[in-house]
Amino acid sequence: ALVCAIANVASAQTTSVFTTGLNRPSKIIMTGQNNLLVAEGGTLVPNNGRISLVNGRSGARQTLIDGLPSGLDPGGGAPAPSGPAAMRLSGRKFYLVIGPGDNLLQNVGRGGVRPNPNPASPIFASVLEITLNADYEENTSGFTLSMSDQTALKNGSTVTLTNAQAKQINIRMPADLPDHRAERLGQPYLVRNANPFAAEIVGDDLYVVDSGFNSLYKINLATGQFQTFAVFAPTPNPLPGGPPFVEAVPDNVRLYGNQLLITYLTGFPFAANLAEVRSVNLSTGAQATFIGGLTTAIDVLPVPIPGDNDLFYTLEYSTAFLAQPLGPGRLRLYTSPTATPIVLAGNLTAPTSLARNSETGDLFVTEILAGRITRIAATETAAAAPDTEDANQ
Repeated sequence: ALVCAIANVASAQTTSVFTTGLNRPSKIIMTGQNNLLVAEGGTLVPNNGRISLVNGRSGARQTLIDGLPSGLDPGGGAPAPSGPAAMRLSGRKFYLVIGPGDNLLQNVGRGGVRPNPNPASPIFASVLEITLNADYEENTSGFTLSMSDQTALKNGSTVTLTNAQAKQINIRMPADLPDHRAERLGQPYLVRNANPFAAEIVGDDLYVVDSGFNSLYKINLATGQFQTFAVFAPTPNPLPGGPPFVEAVPDNVRLYGNQLLITYLTGFPFAANLAEVRSVNLSTGAQATFIGGLTTAIDVLPVPIPGDNDLFYTLEYSTAFLAQPLGPGRLRLYTSPTATPIVLAGNLTAPTSLARNSETGDLFVTEILAGRITRIAATETAAAAPDTEDANQ
């Protein structure tokens, strides 16, 4: 059987550094020509978020759009750049979710947190719709978004950018999501920050996972109206130390049949085997564990196999999140949701996102702290799995 053949070759897979020099790469998707689009959170300088176009054969990087919103998110520790996050591509329509940036100030007042009155950008926690030029994969120069462009988007205008080749792209903001919410009524120093971090297209709707609110938005792309489609409940803490309950911290979403697959990072104390891939039925909203026993899960990639068992790749940020230094991340293959997983790569550095070349079967993983893309050689032939990523990527 196909799955047995995959199991036999999986241990022989090789990994190699494919692209370096990225600025906190958070997500990666394939283009129509099997190149890669990478969302980068930016640098310590505000509003240096970037979308890079990476050649799918050589690994060469070039800038598609820079000057995107970014700011230093305190995140409970050392401030780190936060900006461009989730991406989805539908023809020439490119949907980009912007993260929380520096929307929050931490350890102020009574030791709590409160909103930042002067964030670096007015459009953090938003969705941008970018209409790319028809031959954008052939561009030799990038586009730059200015602060005045960001202000125009906030005010509801459509912005047109022109590059050195006189190519143009149009940008609008169909949805401006909540930046934060009060944790306790009447206490302005206790707020919870939004963290929109993943997205998936289903028909005319964009589903956006918010890691901060432990929820899933459904956004109508034509009208911009949005609603909370699902909320992910905390689970009891299985360890003797820490809080009584552990938050889900959903961090990715993929379409699989009539359901969405959501990965849970989980919150402190990041217990081993507590994270999961959770399914959400698109018709009923019903939730269930799809793949269990994961640790700091951060992506899942379903691979439909006509006439055989579908395959599922899972990506875990770290197998020892609280270790010093950070424990390695890993990529595993499941031949069914309940099968014993096969480790394809067990020494990744803070991996965050996974993409797959539909022609070669090669896998590409972003490693946020290393600022690079790692390539993992194909685990099954293209003929065996011709349609590997959903058509909206």
